[in-house]
Amino acid sequence: MEIESMQDDAVDILIIEHEEVTALFEQFRGLSARSKDSKKRISEDICAALSVHALLEQDIFYPAAKTALKEADLIAEAIVEHASALELMERIRQMEPENELFDATVKVLWDQVTRHAREEEEKMFPRLRKSKLDLVALGARMLEYRRVLETGPGRIPAPAGAAGDPSLA
Repeated sequence: MEIESMQDDAVDILIIEHEEVTALFEQFRGLSARSKDSKKRISEDICAALSVHALLEQDIFYPAAKTALKEADLIAEAIVEHASALELMERIRQMEPENELFDATVKVLWDQVTRHAREEEEKMFPRLRKSKLDLVALGARMLEYRRVLETGPGRIPAPAGAAGDPSLA
C-alpha cells in the first residue's frame, strides 16, 4: 500500500509505516546465518525506516497528539521508547553480522518496536481518531517533513528497497 496514493491521515500513515517495518523485520528473520550481506543491508533498511518514522512522530505527530489528547504521560512513554530504540539502532549500525550479538540485538529492537506500535495502535490512535485533531492536515505535514528528511542536507536515506519511493521509508 502506498502512502501517497490516497488522502491518508496521520494515523493511516503511521500504521502503514508500522506494516512496512514489520515486513523488513520478517525479511531479516527469514535469512539464514550465512546471509551476512543481506542481514547487514536489511538491518540498515530497518534502521533508516525507523529513524525517519521516529523523527516524524517526535517532531510532528507527538506534539499535535499531546495537545489534542492532553495525555502527557502517554506521549512521554512513547518518547522514552523511541530513545531506547535509537540506542539499539546505533548499536546495530556499528555491529557487523558476524558479531555474536548482532541477531539478538535486531530481535530486541523488533520486540521493542512491536510493543511500541501495538500500544500506539491500541491506545493512542483510537483516541486521536475521536479527537478534533485534523489528522489529514497533520498527515500532509508529516509527508512533507519526510521528503525533507530523505532529500535535504544531512538526510536520512530511504531503505534500499524504496529506490526513491518515499512511501517505503
